[in-house]
This record gives sequence, structure tokens and C-alpha cells, in this order.
Amino acid sequence: MLCLKYKQNKVTIIILTYNEQIHIKRCIKSVYSIADNIIVIDSFSSDKTLQICKRFKKIKIYQRKFKHQADQMNWALKNLKIKNDWIFRIDADEYLCNFNKNFFLKKLNNKKINGYLITRKIKFLGKTINYGLTSPHKTLRIWRNSKGYYENLSVDEQVVVKGKISSLDYLIIDENLKGFLFWIRKHISYSKREAIEYYKFKKINLKKEDLSKVNKFKKYKIYYKFPIFVRPLLLFIYSYFFKLGFMNGVQGLIFNFFQILIYRFVVDINIFLKKNTFSK
Repeated sequence: MLCLKYKQNKVTIIILTYNEQIHIKRCIKSVYSIADNIIVIDSFSSDKTLQICKRFKKIKIYQRKFKHQADQMNWALKNLKIKNDWIFRIDADEYLCNFNKNFFLKKLNNKKINGYLITRKIKFLGKTINYGLTSPHKTLRIWRNSKGYYENLSVDEQVVVKGKISSLDYLIIDENLKGFLFWIRKHISYSKREAIEYYKFKKINLKKEDLSKVNKFKKYKIYYKFPIFVRPLLLFIYSYFFKLGFMNGVQGLIFNFFQILIYRFVVDINIFLKKNTFSK
């Protein structure tokens, strides 16, 4: 029998759901072996999401009206009295790959580390995007209980962890199976949220030394300094040519065209349209 010489850290998985019957089983099965319990926070799904979740013994389901992802996560962290050592957040349309349970638990035993980054890749139109600006990228998904919280952002939310963070050599695949039109509609919705966040950020008037406290601050220090409607094209050129997005073939062209160029252009349209409202 293998004798483990490290503490058996307990892990709580948190998954946000809304009509995820096509994804949720795949997601749960990918993390089930490391989960001591799984919390599903559902925004009143009308499909079979909850029926599928109830098939798994470790799952506890809560339902709450959706505002945005950060709001749901902060509510869970504040109100659900999670007692396990670590929290692992994964989206319903994602799944964990190349995973070794014993190595994972051993890593969590490092008392100097309060959070771990994991590599995330997007699988788009059947192909994993291995080059470009947004995939692959490191994302902070695992943190020590009581050491993390989410910035109150309606888009691009990221957990803020107090203390030292490290990386784990694991891979999360984001593969949404709801179709290309759903993907487009989702990004249109996100573009409206990002325009709102842009004006909220401008009103904060943070001092230069405070920018390091704000996730995504490079976007505001660098990207948004470029002229409106010009910056999406510059970002597309950077992602597709300088970050080798063209190496992903046809899927890479479509992905960069819509994810970078069109999405960012629509964000700028929303910023332009909302200028009178938010600049008063």
C-alpha cells in the first residue's frame, strides 16, 4: 500500500451553471476524483442541468439569480461557509486534462503557496487554439480557503489571492458545444458589460501605484491608450501575426477575426454609444 507522507488537503469545487446540460457531466467527471465536495450555483436552469448534477453524490446545489460571475462567486465565498482547505473554480463548459491526483494533493501541501495558476486553452470549432493572445494563457483557479475574493467586475473576472502564487502543470480545456451563433451572442453580451466596466474604471481615477491592485490593469494602461476603433485592428495584427495566431489554421483565422477584431470593435462601439451616459 502506498503511504502518503503529506496532509490530505480537502478540495471544494465550485461550478456556476445556467442551462449547461450539454457540458456539465463532462466537467464534473473531469474533477470528481479530487473533489471532497462540489458546489453548483445554478441560475435557475430550465433544461436538465440539475437532474444531471443530482446523479453525483458529492454535489450540493444552490440556486441564485445571476448578476455576473464575480457576484455569484463572492456570494458563495461569503455565505456558504466552505470548510475545506482549498477552492477550485471551473466553468461548466471546461474540463480538466493531464491530471495526476497524488501530485496535485502533494502540491497543495506547500504552506507557502496560497494560489495556483493553471494553463487554459480554448477548443474552437473542433481545434485546440495553441497560438495567439488569448489561448493558451495562465488563469488562477485554485486558492487556499479564505485567501481569495473576486473583484466586482461584470466581465473578465479574476480571483485575487492574498499571498504567494505558483503554477501547476495541468491543463483546462474550454470547449463550448452550444454552437458558433451562441458563441457570437455571448460575446455581444460581454461587449456591453466591458463598455460599462471601462467607464467605471475611468471614474475611479486610481493613482499610478494603485494600478497593480487592479486585475487587467495592462488593458487600461496600454490597450485603451490607443485610438478608439484603431486599437482592435492593432490587437488583431499583434495576436494573429506576432503571437502566431495564423499557426492555428482556418480555425485560428476565424477565432482571431471574431474574438479579437470583431469583439473589440463591438466593445468600442458600445463605449462610443455610452459616452454621453457615463461621462456626465
